[in-house]
Amino acid sequence: MNLDPLEWWKSHENRFPLVAQLAKKYLSIPATSVASERTFSTAGNIVTAKRSCLVFARSTKC
Repeated sequence: MNLDPLEWWKSHENRFPLVAQLAKKYLSIPATSVASERTFSTAGNIVTAKRSCLVFARSTKC
């Protein structure tokens, strides 16, 4: 049984309009960690020992 949850909520949104809205919002989030990994990777490249222009005390105040 291959049932797509988004299709189910689409066909039942008249019966459960508010819950269907939430289901569309949260079920459509991609199940991947790529975006968060990219953010942490970028942050790691910004605050490094190689970037001597950043003083540690200044970088932690943000």
